[in-house]
This record gives sequence, structure tokens and C-alpha cells, in this order.
Amino acid sequence: MSKHPYSLALTVTFLLLGIACSAIAQSNNLEENKKTAMQAADLWHSGSKVNPDSILAPNYINNLDSATNLSIGSQKRNLKEFKAEVAKFHTAFKNVKLIDSMQVAEGDLVATHVKVSANHTGSFMGEIPTNKTITWDAVEFVKIKDGKILETWVTWDKYGFLKQIGVLK
Repeated sequence: MSKHPYSLALTVTFLLLGIACSAIAQSNNLEENKKTAMQAADLWHSGSKVNPDSILAPNYINNLDSATNLSIGSQKRNLKEFKAEVAKFHTAFKNVKLIDSMQVAEGDLVATHVKVSANHTGSFMGEIPTNKTITWDAVEFVKIKDGKILETWVTWDKYGFLKQIGVLK
């Protein structure tokens, strides 16, 4: 038994403070991760000011259902290929904006659901522009380390998107 009557209380207090500080740090990290994940979604939007190199790791891998061909399944892209995909998208779609979003974060993973709209103003997949505003949903999971996204997995309403631009009937 300790000779100091308050030693147990002090020990418990310091332990609880340590747990609380750890929880606050994790919470702040989760919020930062969510912010980084939302910046990645913003790369697709018109007028985005996000520098991909500021949020994507040099060894970044993007697993995306491709809209540039009708292959089934995910295709892996490195950072350079991903930037080219985004640039290609922006030549065909203007006024790309986020309509709605929600996020969940745990550990180093963030899940983001977005609803997006865009004007189809340029040729895409050989299809002439419809000049219509189209909408679609996407869900993106990102893995973050040291404030940068290492890998992304994306699933989205590819078929609804392709139908709206006339690729599918």
C-alpha cells in the first residue's frame, strides 16, 4: 500500500488523461484523413485547386472501374496514369461538382460516398457530347499514411453514367 493517500487517485487521473489525449489525437487524425480523402474527390471537380502531389503518395495506386473502356473489373493506375485519367475526364466534362457526400473514417482508412453532376461537353469514349447534365454516385475507399493517400479503391455507377452519355442503350 502506498504511503500517500492520493497516489491511487493521481495514478488513475494520469491514466485517464493519457487515454483522453490519445483519443483526441486519433480523432484529430481521423478528421485530417477525411479532409485529405475529400480533397482526392475534389480532384475530379471543375476548378479544383488541389495539387495531386500534395495529397497522393509518390507510389500511389488507384484501383478504379475504368470509364475509358468497357472492361470488367478494377484497373490499377499509378500516380502518372491517374493524373492522365483525370485530365482526360476534364476535357469531356465541365462544371463537375459535388452534389452530396458522406464519410466514415477508421484507423488509416476513409470511405467517402459522393453524388456528382457534370455537363458532357466533349467527346468521351468516341461519343459526341450530349451537352446534358449527368449525375452519378461513387464510393471511394482510401488508405492514408503520413497525411498522403497510398491507395484508393473506387466503385461507382459506371453503367448509369455510360447510359447517360449514350455509350449504352
